Amino acid sequence: MKNIIAALVIVTFLGCRNTPTTEMANTTTDTIKTVTDGVAAVKPDSIPVKKTVKKDTIRNDKDTQMSEAFFQKATINLSDSSLTVYENIRADYRIFGYQKPDTNSRKMILFSVFTSDVENNPYKCPFGAYYYSGAMQDTKIKYVRKAGAFVEAHLVKDTDIKPTAIYLLKDWVQFDERN
Repeated sequence: MKNIIAALVIVTFLGCRNTPTTEMANTTTDTIKTVTDGVAAVKPDSIPVKKTVKKDTIRNDKDTQMSEAFFQKATINLSDSSLTVYENIRADYRIFGYQKPDTNSRKMILFSVFTSDVENNPYKCPFGAYYYSGAMQDTKIKYVRKAGAFVEAHLVKDTDIKPTAIYLLKDWVQFDERN
């Protein structure tokens, strides 16, 4: 009797642990079965489908997950209105400059510590992707004003007369009042 109970416990334990790695999905292919009254009933087939997980963006890569303890922000120097992103391989940062003060608008520029964010400009930012602001040749970033949850800044190229506006999330910017 004890052996039977022990066997049942083991089978129950092993049976409960064994969960399928596939999901059952209903498909549009149907099987027709004839019912006794002459009317055909349609019964959907169940086919096991393997679930594959795809990365939806570059940010979901485990190597580019950011840790709040190591966040670095862009610095705005109020004495000359310059916006600077410092190069720091030990910090985590991914700072986008948007076309409008809206995170759903076009990404215009990116500063990131992650090589997969910068190499080959995978986000297709028209002004490029950089590790730090000093890597931009003949271009400076000037703070203009706060714009809701964003700060407005201008990309000023040495050869251009008209600056180009970009918007950065306020959460990724800090003000430095040193002279």
